[in-house]
Amino acid sequence: TRTSSSSSMTVTFLSGGSGAGGFNGSLAGQTMSAGWLQVPGTLTLNLTSLLSSAAPSGVDRLLFQISVINSNASVAGKGPCSSSCTDNSTSVNVALSFALSTVAKIGGDSRPMVGYSRPGVFLVSASSTSLGPSTYYSTDYAPSSRAAAAGDGLPLRVYDPVVSGTFSQSSSNPCDQNTIQVKLNSNVPIYQTCGSGLGVAITLSGLFGTVTPDSSAFTLGSATAPLISSAVWSNTKGSLVLSASGTLLLGTDYVITMAVQNQAAAKLAASVNVSVTWMNVVTIPMYVPDNFAALYIAKLDWAVKTASQSTPWPCAANTITVHLQPTVSLLLCKANATDSNPGYPVLTISNLVGSATSSSSSLAVASTSGVFASSGVWTQSATAGQLVLNLIAPMNASQVYNFSFSLVNQQQSQIAPNVSLATSRLTQVSSPYAVMSAQSAGWMILNPGLVSTDEIAALYIRRPAFVANSPVGAPRWSVNQSSPYPCADNTITVSLTFNVPLFSSCVPKVIITNLTNTGTSGTSVSVTSLYLPAGYPAAPYTVSWAQSSGTLALTATSDVVASASGNGETSVLLALTLINPPFGQDAPTLSISAQFGSLAFPAPLTSVHSDSGLGTTFDGHPADAVGAGAFTDNYLLDSLSTTPQSYPVASTFSQFPLFVVSPRLHTLVAQSTPFPCAPNTISFAVLSRVPLLARCQPQVTITGLGSTRTSSSSSMTVTFLSGGSGAGGFNGSLAGQTMSAGWLQVPGTLTLNLTSLLSSAAPSGVDRLLFQISVINSN
Repeated sequence: TRTSSSSSMTVTFLSGGSGAGGFNGSLAGQTMSAGWLQVPGTLTLNLTSLLSSAAPSGVDRLLFQISVINSNASVAGKGPCSSSCTDNSTSVNVALSFALSTVAKIGGDSRPMVGYSRPGVFLVSASSTSLGPSTYYSTDYAPSSRAAAAGDGLPLRVYDPVVSGTFSQSSSNPCDQNTIQVKLNSNVPIYQTCGSGLGVAITLSGLFGTVTPDSSAFTLGSATAPLISSAVWSNTKGSLVLSASGTLLLGTDYVITMAVQNQAAAKLAASVNVSVTWMNVVTIPMYVPDNFAALYIAKLDWAVKTASQSTPWPCAANTITVHLQPTVSLLLCKANATDSNPGYPVLTISNLVGSATSSSSSLAVASTSGVFASSGVWTQSATAGQLVLNLIAPMNASQVYNFSFSLVNQQQSQIAPNVSLATSRLTQVSSPYAVMSAQSAGWMILNPGLVSTDEIAALYIRRPAFVANSPVGAPRWSVNQSSPYPCADNTITVSLTFNVPLFSSCVPKVIITNLTNTGTSGTSVSVTSLYLPAGYPAAPYTVSWAQSSGTLALTATSDVVASASGNGETSVLLALTLINPPFGQDAPTLSISAQFGSLAFPAPLTSVHSDSGLGTTFDGHPADAVGAGAFTDNYLLDSLSTTPQSYPVASTFSQFPLFVVSPRLHTLVAQSTPFPCAPNTISFAVLSRVPLLARCQPQVTITGLGSTRTSSSSSMTVTFLSGGSGAGGFNGSLAGQTMSAGWLQVPGTLTLNLTSLLSSAAPSGVDRLLFQISVINSN
């Protein structure tokens, strides 16, 4: 017990029972002082004086009571009986001794006392006259959780104090203001004091997970009386000490609430223990098994976490858009209970590999939510890319937020990297990083530059390539020429379609090889146009040319970009002027390649020639024969008043770049007189299937004019005539011109070097000549 030793403990004698066999007789209602030793718990009643005065005739039945304070700890093995409590033994012994005994056999008695074994406890009031149901209490002091049990009345059998209840909270969100509710219920009364000098103090321990500072006068939100609303809070120890102004009744709910701020880091629910200063309390775990378990702090997960892009093209400006919805609100957080400068969590988006944007301490960030800072810290390297972005306001768990920032894609193509997201202060479910996904296919509607769902993901960079054919197989590229004639200026037109725009920062280069045997020398050629369809202007460029290998390299020095609303396909038309060789040749096989810097496009284009359906030989040459009867002995006379017939050429020559028609002639010759020694005018009609250009330095040599009487001369006069009508007439601007030709009487050879004459009189050339010379016929 907790009752101190005393030489004068009050013992009260009561009556009980009825008739002559009742208890105490004339001692009923009497009191006396007894000796009490707290340890080992001995009560000594010296009845001599009391009997002498009150019951000189003696008594043989005693019913008396003492009052003690129970121990604050249970007696081992002395809890309530399990069933009928047949074991009614106690550790209490009674001894009767006769101090003045002179007869040995009357020496007294000593034996264990039989305990009260009925259900409930036993208390006889001073006014009782009979021992019956009214003198014991089956339920009054029993715990509310069970009925009175046998053994409750066994003396100094003290229950194990058991405190149960619930421990719940209003928010499991990191850093949130959290109202914790504690409901306590005890199977025993909790007295304000327990014996001498033990005031009650109820301590809740294990309350870890807050950043609420220590306080010796912590104000509770509410407290059921007699609990006091001011408590002692220790964040360091995770404890709350409650005090009371009176007894806490057994079987009664006592509720307190307290306001704390959750810490940032996730944790499991607190395992709360209850202790009372003067009791060995058994605590039943006090929590609600869900997110409302007190000081359960949830991990951060992301209901939405996407990183998508606007543009998959190499070297293009690319808007990265991030959509986020957290599963817990992101709030202003303290680092610890003494932190005087709380801050919002910081977002870190990592593995943004594939950008050419230089590191910046203030990369612009666009958002309309007011949650994100207007700029972040961008760190760029060859193998990493990271954006660190501060929050400036809370992110609510029920809302989707977005922000965007602009990067420049690298030159090299790549699949999308696994972009990841981390958050400072908080604990993520996927720690330390959560891999982000991309938006759904609907994102492509808003960003038509994206042509597949793969391209939605941030920093997916499309592999640049030629678009060789349309979806139905129609060619999307071509190479043509303007002239198939020797020495002519020949405009080679190359039409190409790329699957991406050509940004100058990518150093886009188009290379055409095997433009062989041209007459264009030097290291540069004239590129007359490089433009997009639909009115796009020409783009600046640089050109290099190697005549020996026939290689043209053209590098764009400013952006060549298709329509911003398109899918990135970019068509260009390249026209370069070369000089055809002075001889005929088959069209060479051209190779067209492209590259960004040193990165080559896949699948170069090759010009493969086909004469399918053209009615020509493989290289485009027409058949030699002309139409039947086209050149007869009457042709010269007929052609003086009609248009001379054209020599047939390949109508499809344009699709065979650098196919050059071989020179070929059809001629007629006639004279003015057949008489010996007569002056004779010999007329020549020459039809060439290629224009005769001064650049080729054409020379016409006529042999077999022997047996004349005209001596050799280096300056024989040749007169050019007009003949025929319309555009197909003879000589054109040479008509009426004369020149000096070389003449050898033997063997009768006439040589016309047309270079000078053509340069001055017919710079665009002629393909029909009608000219005369005068000789003296042989004898």
